[in-house]
Amino acid sequence: MRRVGVLASSWRVLLAALVAAVISASGLHAQGSSAPDAVVPFRIQVPESTLTDLKQRLSRARFADEFIDADWNYGTNLTYLRGLVAYWRDTYDWRAQERRLNQFSQFKTTIDGIDVHFVHQRSKNPNAVPLLLLNGWPSSIVEYEKVIVPLSETFHVVIPSMPGFGFSGKPRERGYDVERIAGMWVQLMARLGYTRYAAHGSDWGSNVASRVALRDAAHVAGLHMAGCPAPAPAGGAGATPALPAPPERNRLVDAAHNLGYQELQSTKPQTVGQALSDSPVGLASWIVEKWYGWADHDGDLEKVVTKDQLLTNVMIYWVTNSGASSARIYQEGRHMSGALGPTPFPRPETRIPTPTGCGAFPWQYDRRANPPSPNLEAARKAAETRFNVVHFTQAEHGGHFPALEQPELWMSDLKAFLRER
Repeated sequence: MRRVGVLASSWRVLLAALVAAVISASGLHAQGSSAPDAVVPFRIQVPESTLTDLKQRLSRARFADEFIDADWNYGTNLTYLRGLVAYWRDTYDWRAQERRLNQFSQFKTTIDGIDVHFVHQRSKNPNAVPLLLLNGWPSSIVEYEKVIVPLSETFHVVIPSMPGFGFSGKPRERGYDVERIAGMWVQLMARLGYTRYAAHGSDWGSNVASRVALRDAAHVAGLHMAGCPAPAPAGGAGATPALPAPPERNRLVDAAHNLGYQELQSTKPQTVGQALSDSPVGLASWIVEKWYGWADHDGDLEKVVTKDQLLTNVMIYWVTNSGASSARIYQEGRHMSGALGPTPFPRPETRIPTPTGCGAFPWQYDRRANPPSPNLEAARKAAETRFNVVHFTQAEHGGHFPALEQPELWMSDLKAFLRER
């Protein structure tokens, strides 16, 4: 019996050693580990009290009036918002969405003082290429929910939430701009043990991904973006995709009509932030208006994005109280030089040598009055002034959130680019 006990003890020691080796090799640590570079499993578990409070707020919602023929021309349409809020209050099931999101492998780790949340969906193929997917505002991991599983057949998928976004921690000091965030994601990929990987970005994610490619050129095999930002037109402009610019007058009209949110979030984010933190209806109105304006549809947003998807994206902002903290990235970007810049999207001065794929989608911003030019040759030349363009396409359909709106088109383009990397 003593010999059996010794053998059992030996097996336990051996098993513990094997588990420790696996954990060390994968960069994972046990839940609650105090190691500074610990990577710990994470599950979304919103307190029931938060959901009860939300339902009470929704039941007391007070809506603003609007003109009879306002449609979406003055902002979020009242009829649509009332219907969405009624669905949110009476039908929407957060717990079902929470379970669905928790099917993805999620983790947290601390980088640069921030508690970083990320999806890390590993492929069954141990030799799969790691793929860093980056989104922007007002988006979340919901943007990639349709593609995580199919992509994991070919790639190790990593999707971090930016500082101040979703389930990541909130910065308590200035300076978490796109350059600093890029450094955090370089550190994250190294911490996960990836020495060669590809990166994709949309919206703010494109700006960050570009800087990841510059910072970590020795390890980034390819950079793919939902439209490569071309040089800004004279006089300054926002982050425009590499499509020929519309006539100057139309460009200025677009900016005047559609960039009010940008001016506010890049100068006084705390002002609107208080409303976003206190009112779920206000938060939904602020976010959904951009999804309506930036997605590709014929006037019916729910042909490309369901109510559940819209509300789950809004919920990630609500349950984490990240309306204000996420908006601050605009202020950080606009003040990167130490003074108020013309735009919150400062671009690297250096041309990016990493092989780059530009997979543009035609209706990425509020430009329905200005159809994209078919002159892709001119668009590619513009992108080539900033990137080492080896792949350039423009899809027939799709908007600002292509991985959610047109997942098959988006994946096809991404895979075509990465096939040669």
